[in-house]
Amino acid sequence: MRKFVQALTATSLFVMTVTTASTPEFSAKDLARDEGKFAAFSVKDGMRAAFLEFFADQSWLLRPGLVDAKAWLQAQTDPPIVLDWKSQRTILSASGDLGFSTGPWIRPSKSTPNAPAAHGQFFSVWQKQKSVEWKVLIDHCISHDPPATPDALPATPLVALNLTALKRDAPVYDAEKDFVHHANKVPSRFSYIDRVTDHTVLLRDGQFPIVGKAAVMAYVNAQAGQWEWTPTLQGAPSTNDFAYVVGNVDGKTQKGEPHRGRTYASGYEMLAAKHLHAGRLRRKS
Repeated sequence: MRKFVQALTATSLFVMTVTTASTPEFSAKDLARDEGKFAAFSVKDGMRAAFLEFFADQSWLLRPGLVDAKAWLQAQTDPPIVLDWKSQRTILSASGDLGFSTGPWIRPSKSTPNAPAAHGQFFSVWQKQKSVEWKVLIDHCISHDPPATPDALPATPLVALNLTALKRDAPVYDAEKDFVHHANKVPSRFSYIDRVTDHTVLLRDGQFPIVGKAAVMAYVNAQAGQWEWTPTLQGAPSTNDFAYVVGNVDGKTQKGEPHRGRTYASGYEMLAAKHLHAGRLRRKS
């Protein structure tokens, strides 16, 4: 199943203003093309072989916490499934060496071919290697009910975004640190208000992707209790227009009873000032 251990040195994420960007040699559409090659390899040669081929040597999965992806995969047998997926949205940093991809996946079973296929949404961060190849750095997913076309991937158009280079003209600003600072002090729902946009995608196990500020805030406002977020792994390109974060989140109910701990992953698109495009997902541990 699509679903990232050594800790990386935390990379600060900044507030920027837009400057002119050059046309990248490798575009967000090219990233979607590589994601498609990855999926085709999985369908033809199996999930395990595909993941070992397309993951970077230093890469991560959530199982449910952070694990070294290649070490974990080497210890597994290939599952009796046919895993396919496609990019629905891709983002490429102006630096041309870090990108993001998300979209639907489908997983029919080989052992029970007449059973309904499983469905969900994946979230992956890609990085350009020294060899110039693009490889997966972080990968995770959620599961949800079958879509309207349960036997095939949804026919949705690709949204491919090449980001604009940004320069820092404000004090060092860590987007996730700011989110965590507020979320750990006030009801967590208030921390989302100024940090999501109409392009935000929120992924939760058992639910279809929650898209857009209104839908995200409706979901967040319906969640009771208080959450505490602790980032453990994060990075950003030199152009500071995109960032990824992985961490742990713990919570308490309104009565003060603890929730089970979870691992979360976020992707940020830097727009301007404090307006962020954040894709957040959580998986129960």
